Amino acid sequence: MANAGAGSGGESAYNSNVVTLTGQNSATGIDPSIEVTYTSAEEGAGGQTITTNITVSGATTPNLKLSADRVSTSEVKCKISHPNSVLNKADADGSTILSAGTLDSGLVTKTADFEVISATNKSISILNFELVNDKKSDSHISGSQNLFLNDVNFQTDDDDTDPNVSGTTFVMYPPDENIAVKITMGASAGFGHNGNTRGRGGVTVFTYTLQKNTEYVFKLGTTVSPPTSLGYGGAGAFFYEKGRLLVACGGGGASGWYGGAGGNGGGAGIAGSPGGGSSGGSGGQSVSAGQLTSEGVVPTGGAGGKVESCTTGDYWLGQGISPCVDVGNVKFRTFDGNEVSSSATIQRGYKGDGGPENGFRFNGGSSFNQVNGTYVGGGGAGAYGGNGAASTNSGGGGASGYTNGSVNIISTSSENNSYSGFAQIELL
Repeated sequence: MANAGAGSGGESAYNSNVVTLTGQNSATGIDPSIEVTYTSAEEGAGGQTITTNITVSGATTPNLKLSADRVSTSEVKCKISHPNSVLNKADADGSTILSAGTLDSGLVTKTADFEVISATNKSISILNFELVNDKKSDSHISGSQNLFLNDVNFQTDDDDTDPNVSGTTFVMYPPDENIAVKITMGASAGFGHNGNTRGRGGVTVFTYTLQKNTEYVFKLGTTVSPPTSLGYGGAGAFFYEKGRLLVACGGGGASGWYGGAGGNGGGAGIAGSPGGGSSGGSGGQSVSAGQLTSEGVVPTGGAGGKVESCTTGDYWLGQGISPCVDVGNVKFRTFDGNEVSSSATIQRGYKGDGGPENGFRFNGGSSFNQVNGTYVGGGGAGAYGGNGAASTNSGGGGASGYTNGSVNIISTSSENNSYSGFAQIELL
């Protein structure tokens, strides 16, 4: 083994920022000042001095604008003061101890990030997204985000009472290039009845390279709107490349009424946990990467079901299109074949579902135990659904997670204690 050589000496860099205020009118009495704090040195080693000119405009308007002539990352805050102002800071006897013109006078804003990107970065790493609905052709929202600047976040609303929330499909696609991303996806927690502990939803963090002009779909649900099982087991979270399921996270089981915690859902490749209590439901079984069978299984009574490995879809099934087959460079179609005219024309393969089982994703086992008319102890939904509890003092089982082996798994856990499913997409 060769010996390691001696390390070279460290080099330093210096940033001198030149701030220019424009648009200021002394007649108004406005006296803005900008404080810029650099969090790290820019490129330019060996003692090289780098000057960044920052121009501030709109000081006398409601919109203050900063611009810079170099790529940089800074933290900024504004101090707004007026020569005739008197601050309401007083000592114990009520007399003013700070007045206008002192160092501490004025209003200082919270610190904000000031990130200047290059023209190249401004035009790349673009991710387009659209919210469509498997059941409604007139439901469509679209937008785009430069992932260099901000993440894309999808989340269901746990207060939503619209039964069509189960049909919401979160679509994303890079329009111009392949993009390597990190995705954090979480399934919903089960319901905590009567103050008892709910089962947490499974969470998976993974990386993947999204292909240009290709459809990627998240199916995310909530715990109670609509319920995925009698007894309010948590909804699973599912990530598809066109019609093929890449990752699933398991929802948590619901608690019992007189005790019995819900079982936790599993992240990718992890089994669901059993529910607590003497008659708790068993958790969804684990399944090895790429070994999820193609057929979907609806839950039967208290026994959980299983999701499909590829989407079938009512309309496409009638057209003789197999679940894993792409459907071409087309717009999105609802479960009954209606085209969403405002959706993008991209390479698609996801096939919308209209049945009550929603593509076999509502696969938590039901509990038929009620207290005051409320079902309790339902199983969570996921790759394999958890079983429902057999009594009111026990919790339902959590569902299992899955990966088909295409993505790079960073971590799995059971950390989502919210009734909402979510997905966060970050630039890798």
